[in-house]
Amino acid sequence: MEMKEIHANATFKVLKVTLARGEEMPRHYASSDAFLIPQKGKGLLHLPDREVVLEQGGTCHIPDSEPHTLRVLEDFSAFVIMAAGAEIQFTDY
Repeated sequence: MEMKEIHANATFKVLKVTLARGEEMPRHYASSDAFLIPQKGKGLLHLPDREVVLEQGGTCHIPDSEPHTLRVLEDFSAFVIMAAGAEIQFTDY
């Protein structure tokens, strides 16, 4: 898994996340709302109340502090947009 900040200003930041087929992003949450914009591949996002298939051309809103995981079905990359001061926390809960 690679996660790199590619843009930031006083209001928001943009991360690029890249994972290979079969990888999983462990349970985590962000301290602000996050918007995912898949660019390539396919992933399955597990949220507490639903599962979302992530594919190019789609978008997904994840509310702040909502724990989730991501399982990659095909080599995957996406942009994640969140508040400038937001942090991602990995957790076991």
